[in-house]
Amino acid sequence: MRKIIYYALFYALCCLLQFFFGQYINFHGIFPNCIMIAVVYMGLSRGKLSGEVMGFLLGITWDAFSTDVFGVRAIMFTLIGYFSGMMNKDFDKDHVFTQITAVFLANMIYWIGFSLIYYIIPEGSGSYKPFVITMQGSLKIALTVAIAPLIFYILNSAARFARRHI
Repeated sequence: MRKIIYYALFYALCCLLQFFFGQYINFHGIFPNCIMIAVVYMGLSRGKLSGEVMGFLLGITWDAFSTDVFGVRAIMFTLIGYFSGMMNKDFDKDHVFTQITAVFLANMIYWIGFSLIYYIIPEGSGSYKPFVITMQGSLKIALTVAIAPLIFYILNSAARFARRHI
């Protein structure tokens, strides 16, 4: 029961960070992908299954609010959760270098996967051009990587609080 409460609170915190506070954590209209950071955190700290499940739930939530092809983010965040979970025994999630590297690699997986899906299904891409890196996209990746240690710190603090009080 404690794990279910922890995961529900983690899910709620991630949704708050991305959908409500994301507008305040921006740089000239470019905001970080807090959900990606949270999925990487979950995979690194709890393993493959937790990373996959949380990635799927957060991705499907984002897809519900999006006008893109439904399920794209769910697929991508599930893959990112799985690959992050594969690294949880080999790397220390508390090192800043690990956090930055893992989030950067997750961004690359996300971008390549998104591009592949929109290359296969071009009808839903709108203004998105597969395999084209724009300045705005590069800045979003850089901001996400730069803010990753702060989000990891917040999620670590929330996990410690949950262990003591739940």
